[in-house]
Amino acid sequence: AGIHAKAILNNPSTYEILRPEDFGMTRYVAIGHRLTGWNAVKNRVEQLGLPLTDADCKQITNKIKNLADIRPLSLDDVDKLLRKYGQAKEDNSHHAILENIDTPDQITEW
Repeated sequence: AGIHAKAILNNPSTYEILRPEDFGMTRYVAIGHRLTGWNAVKNRVEQLGLPLTDADCKQITNKIKNLADIRPLSLDDVDKLLRKYGQAKEDNSHHAILENIDTPDQITEW
């Protein structure tokens, strides 16, 4: 799934014969599941304007995959995780954010 998401993000016509914009819709790449790839997470990080590195995105992607084995994450859950990680990176406590989350419900409680 990750390689397909990367292809869609880089060149949507690779997989889409119809453009969502032609129908008043926007493209949505689901990233709250266990098959997500880090490029899709990186794209969301860029959409949110967070200053995270590729290495950060890869670590967060691994956490998303682990949590999604329990249950799929909503986009709101993923966004909360990304923002919390980004904020924690300012004081270098970002690794603890990922280490201290064991279930998706812990994100929902933030």
